[in-house]
Amino acid sequence: MASWLASILGVVVVGVIVELLTQNRRMGNFIRSIYGFIVLLVIVSPLPKLLKADWWTSRAEEMVNAEMLENLAQSSCQTQITQTLRLKGYDHALVTVVDHVIYVNLGTTVDAATLAELQKDLGEEVVII
Repeated sequence: MASWLASILGVVVVGVIVELLTQNRRMGNFIRSIYGFIVLLVIVSPLPKLLKADWWTSRAEEMVNAEMLENLAQSSCQTQITQTLRLKGYDHALVTVVDHVIYVNLGTTVDAATLAELQKDLGEEVVII
């Protein structure tokens, strides 16, 4: 921003000098037109950087990183539950995560006491099928 303002100031100073040197000359109108075009270019020069959409790229990267971290957390939770079930003898249990809800299919029927113990070990957020 400071460099942009400095460049505008520099062009204005050069323009004043050019204006003083070309007041009564035939080429004065042509030079003033070129000068006006240069001033316009200097003033508009930051627009491509602003419109380049770097803010969108960084926001998209943040969203992807957040999604990746969420997937990693779900995968970690899924792995932890699978290991807990294997320690308890349920080697073929299927653990899935859907919309932050963890579903466990034991692949076998269990009695109510075993189900209550598993539910206590795995946590309340786990749904045992």
